[in-house]
Amino acid sequence: MSVEGEAELLLAVDNLTKGYDRRARKAVKEGGQVFADILKPNTPVSNEDKTGKGPLAEHVTVTGVSVQTGGYEVQVGYDNVKGRIAHFPNAGTSKQDPQHFIEKSQQEARGPVLEVFVKNLKVGD
Repeated sequence: MSVEGEAELLLAVDNLTKGYDRRARKAVKEGGQVFADILKPNTPVSNEDKTGKGPLAEHVTVTGVSVQTGGYEVQVGYDNVKGRIAHFPNAGTSKQDPQHFIEKSQQEARGPVLEVFVKNLKVGD
């Protein structure tokens, strides 16, 4: 391999990796927001609000991008105000049938989130 070929190869590798971190963070953040946008309308709203803090659907949150585990991730769910009770309507209780709205939202979001990932991580756009 000639020096010119090696330089071109290194330049191509550099171009592939350049901006990857920024693109990956943007893809994960946008994907999390897509999931949150689907979760919010799927979250049931009760006529009774014993907490006085509004319906659970108003407490959907998306965290910032974290890389602590070695991969890019955002947490999508409910805030600390009402998040601790989200599992009751989702999984059900002795007085309430399970509604499985979190699982439904995950299934609905799978395709749109993958589209966001592909759009953001595509090289050469």
